[in-house]
Amino acid sequence: MKLRSVLYSVLLATFCILPSSAAASSYGTATYSPKQTQDVLRNPYMGLAPDSGTSNLEQEHTLVYANLTWRMLEPTKGDYAFDEVEDAIRFDEWTEKDVKFILRIVMDIPHTKSDMEIPDWLYNEIGGDNDNFEDGEWYRNDYGKGYSPNYSNPLIIKYHKQLIDALGERYKDDPRIAFIQLGSVGHWGEWHTDTSIPFPATEVTDQYVQPYLDNFPDSMLLMRRPHPVAKEYKLGLFNDMFGNKEDTDSYLSWIQKGYVSWLTKETMPAMPDFWKYAPSGGEFSPSDSLNSYFDRSSINQVISQAKASHISWLGPNTPAQFEKDSEQQQYLDRFLNTIGYRFSITKETHAKAVQPGESLAITMDWQNRGVAPFYFPWILELSLTDENGEIVTKTKTDEDIRKWLPGTKTVKQSLKIPDDLPEGTYTLCVAILDPHTEEPGIQFAMEGKRADGRYTLGKVQVRD
Repeated sequence: MKLRSVLYSVLLATFCILPSSAAASSYGTATYSPKQTQDVLRNPYMGLAPDSGTSNLEQEHTLVYANLTWRMLEPTKGDYAFDEVEDAIRFDEWTEKDVKFILRIVMDIPHTKSDMEIPDWLYNEIGGDNDNFEDGEWYRNDYGKGYSPNYSNPLIIKYHKQLIDALGERYKDDPRIAFIQLGSVGHWGEWHTDTSIPFPATEVTDQYVQPYLDNFPDSMLLMRRPHPVAKEYKLGLFNDMFGNKEDTDSYLSWIQKGYVSWLTKETMPAMPDFWKYAPSGGEFSPSDSLNSYFDRSSINQVISQAKASHISWLGPNTPAQFEKDSEQQQYLDRFLNTIGYRFSITKETHAKAVQPGESLAITMDWQNRGVAPFYFPWILELSLTDENGEIVTKTKTDEDIRKWLPGTKTVKQSLKIPDDLPEGTYTLCVAILDPHTEEPGIQFAMEGKRADGRYTLGKVQVRD
């Protein structure tokens, strides 16, 4: 009998010191399933990226695109005209609208007339003022007319490094810059030329890549095609012929299988998983009408290309100029709801009640219905609001949202309940915070959005 009494006392003591989570589970579990939406969401780092010089665009966008020529950036040797360039691309104006920039540095743009995109001082240093020597070529080909420097020239490589170093000093940690395409080399900065000067091998072109790597985070950088350096550093890629099936099929083949460069005969690697770490971008093929991509006969093929290439954004040639609610709108909306990331919660569970001082365990089933992840370490926040909608507690979780690939992801986190929180009914809220503003920065494809950008989930009782 005494033994039974001792065992009973031990069991009773054990029960009384159970962890708070076990005690909370005795209240039962609450499950909440937000209603999903089909709204086109205005979210950062994805969507359409029209040229920064355009105006009166009816389609919403959070990105703009700008080519920056070396001639614009450094008209005088060592004197960088960033203020003038920012005025030209309407930097402040777009920033006020919470629109971020995609930049590409270019040395050569084919035109209908012969123009030069490198500064005069550089042209003179590589022999442009010498009748007997000039390390570049004024060309006229199927692309147009212009000037192509010899990219193997050590002076160009040296001064290019100084240019990108200056660019990095100006913009490395600037949240207004979304992505940088590694242009610099070739017609339009697309890493190909059609001139009598041989296109340089990777041992040379890597010297144009390295300054970008030294000055900017890898997740911001994209190359035109797979290269060994792009694979090594897990860079993004961009397809400037998106929409054109033949050209995009070639691009996808390069990514999936690798290829032999038609310019240098070097073997280039496959990069099938690049989009898991860095973005897939590009622009619609300028050789086709944008209207032709957004009709009943073409939209399925365009969406298939988006899925196969895991595209996040397209610009500057985009349908951003389409009139709102035009006959193409339904097809454009389908496309915009496919590209990039598209987050929502399909189910959220937690204990029905919790005591002050405890931690509320929360399980969320997230769904990414897009074709790509989000590429920056933004913060998943959980919060609790009272009956007046006021936040009474919140926490920044350690969840890495960059790992939310297309598909589903179960996330388990907890929220500490303040010791002095009064009894009552509270609402759980969730948000993804922009670390630069500390405010919610991403919209979800579900109902429940509050005025402050947080989304409401289930109710919880706080019982003393």
